[in-house]
Amino acid sequence: MIKSSVEKLSETIGFEIGMSDDVTQANLLNGFCKGLANSMDDNKLATQICYIVDKLDSKSHKVLKILVEFIELKDK
Repeated sequence: MIKSSVEKLSETIGFEIGMSDDVTQANLLNGFCKGLANSMDDNKLATQICYIVDKLDSKSHKVLKILVEFIELKDK
């Protein structure tokens, strides 16, 4: 499979945006989630998320768990 330049730089781009401001960080997550949600049905989305979670490191687990907690608080 041929990788695009964005795919090759995804970790670097993610790190740079992680060091950026809240608006840029939210834009990254909004675009990422929109791309996933618009490209597949719910079953395929669940499978893809399973593949993603399998490859996350401990820092990502920690940050994403905290993000989910804040989303749940906002939804109440």
